[in-house]
Amino acid sequence: MSNRVLTTLATVAALAAAPAAMAADFTFKAAHTNAAGEVQDMGIQKMQTLLETYSDGKATLQDFPGGQLGDEQQTVEGAMMGLLDISMTSNAMLSNYIKDYKVFDLPFMNSDVVGLGQKIDDNWDLMEKDANAAGFQLLAVFSSGIRHLMTKQPITSIDDLKGLKIRTMQNPVHVEAWRDYGANPTPMSYSELYGALQSGVVDGAEGATTGYVGMKFYEVAPYFTTIGWLNMTAPVVMKKTQFDSLPQDVQDALMKAGHEAAIWQRQFVVDQEKPLLEEARKAGAHISSIDTQPFVDATQPLYKTAVTSEGQKALFEALTK
Repeated sequence: MSNRVLTTLATVAALAAAPAAMAADFTFKAAHTNAAGEVQDMGIQKMQTLLETYSDGKATLQDFPGGQLGDEQQTVEGAMMGLLDISMTSNAMLSNYIKDYKVFDLPFMNSDVVGLGQKIDDNWDLMEKDANAAGFQLLAVFSSGIRHLMTKQPITSIDDLKGLKIRTMQNPVHVEAWRDYGANPTPMSYSELYGALQSGVVDGAEGATTGYVGMKFYEVAPYFTTIGWLNMTAPVVMKKTQFDSLPQDVQDALMKAGHEAAIWQRQFVVDQEKPLLEEARKAGAHISSIDTQPFVDATQPLYKTAVTSEGQKALFEALTK
C-alpha cells in the first residue's frame, strides 16, 4: 500500500466520526479536489439532494471538496480499495485506471458540453461496461468545462507558444498534444500551479474558465485565450463490489440521482461560462480568441496513436458518430 493511500486512510479515519447531514441508513463520503462551489462540487451537491429524495431519506452523501481526503490519485485509489465511498476526478486521472476512457482525453473531439453529455448517456451501457471491467461502478459523468489557455504574456497565434512552459495535467495525451502545439509541456499538480505561475516556473497553463476565476489565476496569468482545446469530463465512481453489496433500492437511487445530477450539472457549466469570463474581465484579465485550426491540424496524429485498443475504438466511434 502506497504512502499516499495510507495518508488517505488516516484522513478518512479521522473524519469517520463527522456527523452525517441527516439520519440516513447509508451515508456515502464523496471526495474530490475541486473547490467548494465550483461547478463540479455543485454537481455533487445536486446529487446529494436527489439521492435523499429518491431513497426516501435512506441514503445521503457527505461532500468533501478541495482535496480534504487527498489529491485526485488518492481519491481514485481510495475508491478502488474501499477506503472512500465515492470519487469524482478529472477523466485525465481516471483514464489511467479505466483505459478505454482515454478517448475523452483527446483534444477537439467534441466542444459541446451538453452534446457530449447526451452521447455519453446514449452509450451508457458501453461506459458502464468499461468501468466495471476496471472494478468501478460509474454513477455519473459531470463536466469540468471547456479548457482554454492562460498565460503571463499575450498569445496571438499557435506560433507564440513555441518554447513556452505550459502546465498540463499528468496525462501522456495532454503532454503530447501541447508538444505538438510547439510548447514545452510541464506536468504538475493543480495545487502547485498558482505558485508556479507567480514565480515563473511555468509561462502558462491550460485550464477551464471555472478554475481560472475560482483560483484567481488571472492575478498571475492575466491573458486568457479561448481555444476550447478540450471538453473535460469528471466521472463519479465507486467500487463495484461495494455498489453490488447495497440494497437494490439504494443502488437504484444512486444511479437515478447520478444521472439526473449530471444532466443538471452539464447545463449549469454552460450557463456559467459567460458570467465567469465577464468576472475575469472585470478583475483585469485580458480575454481573447485566436484561430484554432492550426491546433486542430496539429492534433490529427494523436487520433491515430492514442486510440489503440478495441474498447477505445468502439467508444471513440460511439462518441463521434
